[in-house]
Amino acid sequence: ILRLNEDDEKRSITFYHHLLQEYFAARRLAQSPDPHKLHVRWRVADISPTADELIASLPRGQPLLPLPPSGWEETARLAAAMAPDQEAFVSGLTLENLPWAARCAAAPDVAVSDGLKSRLREFLRNRVADRQADLRARMDAAEALAELGDPRFARRSGPHGDYLTPPLAPISAGTYPIGDDNSEWDDEKPAHTVEIAAFEMGVFPVTNAEYTLFMRAGGYEDEQWWPTEAAKAWRSGETTSAGEKDWYRSRRQWLQDRSDEQIRSWENWTPEEIENQLWLKHVDAEELERLLEAEFPAGKAYRQPRFWDDGRFNHPARPVVGICWFEALAYCAWLSAQTGQMFDLPTEVEWEAAARGKTGRAYAYGPDFDPSRCNTFETHIRRTTPVGVFPGGRTPEGVADLCGNVWEWTTTLWGTDVNTPDFKYPYVADDGRENRHDPQSRRVLRGGSWNLDQAVARAACRSDNAPGNRGNNVGFRVVVRRPPSHPDL
Repeated sequence: ILRLNEDDEKRSITFYHHLLQEYFAARRLAQSPDPHKLHVRWRVADISPTADELIASLPRGQPLLPLPPSGWEETARLAAAMAPDQEAFVSGLTLENLPWAARCAAAPDVAVSDGLKSRLREFLRNRVADRQADLRARMDAAEALAELGDPRFARRSGPHGDYLTPPLAPISAGTYPIGDDNSEWDDEKPAHTVEIAAFEMGVFPVTNAEYTLFMRAGGYEDEQWWPTEAAKAWRSGETTSAGEKDWYRSRRQWLQDRSDEQIRSWENWTPEEIENQLWLKHVDAEELERLLEAEFPAGKAYRQPRFWDDGRFNHPARPVVGICWFEALAYCAWLSAQTGQMFDLPTEVEWEAAARGKTGRAYAYGPDFDPSRCNTFETHIRRTTPVGVFPGGRTPEGVADLCGNVWEWTTTLWGTDVNTPDFKYPYVADDGRENRHDPQSRRVLRGGSWNLDQAVARAACRSDNAPGNRGNNVGFRVVVRRPPSHPDL
């Protein structure tokens, strides 16, 4: 039943349902294209306030909102499919609203030439890397690029299905500074140097688009990608609940030593997060166990990352999160078999070498923290960002997103205690800390994350996690090590 409003004087009929309004507007727009209706500003010079200005002024709990849309986006998507000349319609949108032109081109019911798609990809890629583009415009461009097909990731067919080849940056062999004697955390001391062999590091954390192909290829079903007994036990469901439960138990124990007033005073937490921490501190231990068993039942086998269906994290352009250590290694094993290269997680000193360089910079991009160069709590985004949208945050070698966005798994053991590592510095590679068969000890995380502050986004910062934990701020990136006989860079 359609509700209509008939105006006898104007001789017009109004459709109240918004989708019907969009449909009839789309018919008009398809016949008489008016690209300027979709015009959005995207250059920093044309926007006020800019993302950087907002980041500096927003209250603690307020997220950075997207750029205002034109209001014609969904109508244009419908119109593109109805347009007599779909190529011309999409091409006309390019200068007015590049991301939406790409989304129209990617729609299954819109036929445009490969040449137009290639031009759109190149324009989007340039905008993602354009420091004169507002951060929010770079994010829009990166998401549209992933939907159209991101040329930074070459799609290939291997013996185990399709895969995406990640772009890699070379890290040269040499002596690198590790640790920080000026840190407030003892686990980063003493500062020392480590000889690092040449390797290549993924320019970006592994994305949802990449991980999707691992899942489609039966990555969870095929046991060959899960080589250790601990990995097989996790895959079968035997130990899947242990890591998740351990995190909440450890966190509750840690909170007992903090007063409610101290927790409420934490500046780098939103009001909602603070209330969650207070609840966890005061919840009865038996009640917590009951809730944990309901949320993470023993024996349950998982076949996708924990937050795979969460719209805050699951866009193809964003790094995959909700990944435990065993899942990350399984992906590396699968990608190695697909490509014939030796893909792996980095050791923690490889990760630090890539982030600090041989000069020992404090952050991956330089000596001082800058919230416009990375996704941390101070950036106010409050979720993961598409990879590569902080061009000013890259290392001189071209590695992106090493500070913030997601914590990244390494191969290195931390130990059994959440606060104090069993494997202290100096780093010694053959002292047992690179044992891959330890089923329970915590592993080192690096890089900080979207919901934590600048202190843990430092390139020297060490953190840890149970190997089975699957947090919404934990992902991974890959490295490729050269065979021993291969000459160094």
